Amino acid sequence: PMYPPARDRKPYYSSRCCRGCRGCRGAAAAAAASNDDIIHARLFLLGLRLWAARVAGIMGQTMATTQFYLHGRSHSTQTGWLSHSARYPKPDPLEAMDLAGRVYVVTGANSGIGKEITSFLARKGGKVYMICRNEGRAEKAKTEVEEAVAAAQSAGSVSTVIADCSLKGSVAAAAATIAAAEPNGVDALVCNAGVLLNERTLTSEGVETTFACHLLFGTYYLTKQLEAPLRAAAAAGRAPRVVLVSSGGMYNTRFPRWETAASLPNDAPPDYDGNMAYAYAKRGQVLLAEQWARDEAAKGGPLKFVSAHPGWVSTPAVDAAYGDQKKYLEPMRTQWQGAEGICWL
Repeated sequence: PMYPPARDRKPYYSSRCCRGCRGCRGAAAAAAASNDDIIHARLFLLGLRLWAARVAGIMGQTMATTQFYLHGRSHSTQTGWLSHSARYPKPDPLEAMDLAGRVYVVTGANSGIGKEITSFLARKGGKVYMICRNEGRAEKAKTEVEEAVAAAQSAGSVSTVIADCSLKGSVAAAAATIAAAEPNGVDALVCNAGVLLNERTLTSEGVETTFACHLLFGTYYLTKQLEAPLRAAAAAGRAPRVVLVSSGGMYNTRFPRWETAASLPNDAPPDYDGNMAYAYAKRGQVLLAEQWARDEAAKGGPLKFVSAHPGWVSTPAVDAAYGDQKKYLEPMRTQWQGAEGICWL
């Protein structure tokens, strides 16, 4: 019988009984069964299907996470970096790179990988705009980078632009400042700013913070606002590009519906998962870079769009997000080991 039947009625049996018998299990009994029994049975079957789908989703997510972790143990750790970097050409072309006369914009530049990228570009002679949210930390990082530039006897320079990459208005103001200061164009934009939160948080503009910072405003909107300076660099004969710094965590998931990725009020799960929100945004960056690259190639445009992830790197953000759990990611890459591939791009 299709369990559970109504207690005060006879069980409803399918007319497609596997035994093929008649009587109580035949079509006549099915026709005589009440509509309540039939509805009850069908609702139960629907519940079973929904439960099975949820279990399948959990199993699929578990498998994706396991594959990501096993692959990362071989490739994203410091051990993986040492193995792969041993095959780099000698001498390393990064060491001989001269970036004099080039202009760069790096978001999230006051710590971690962003600071490492900024330091490299400036030490090689580039002019770097550091977009940072906190003025005090920005000035401290700027001083440290300038000391590294002086030690390298480089003519590179750094400037800070204070902006919150999760806010549309703040991003627009920062882009306008840079565009006005660089009439000859910008050679590269590195979208590195990010945040990993355990609680669902909305910005003052009403957008979920992780989505806003990583994807909507910190990547998409900022790139669009700086598109004109990037194309101006191309018109001057240079090779401008946009580099989106994603994360290995994006391998944990496919990109969901936009409503889910943006954690809109009607689609925000009751048990908000900050790691999954982060993974959605980072997956979105990769897809966005791919789409922009296709669009640019289709019209024969000069801009390059690429994405990359730094591997498992020991940074203040990782310490804050994972705490003691980061031991499962060790041996982790140094900040330079995480940044050098992005610098090469």
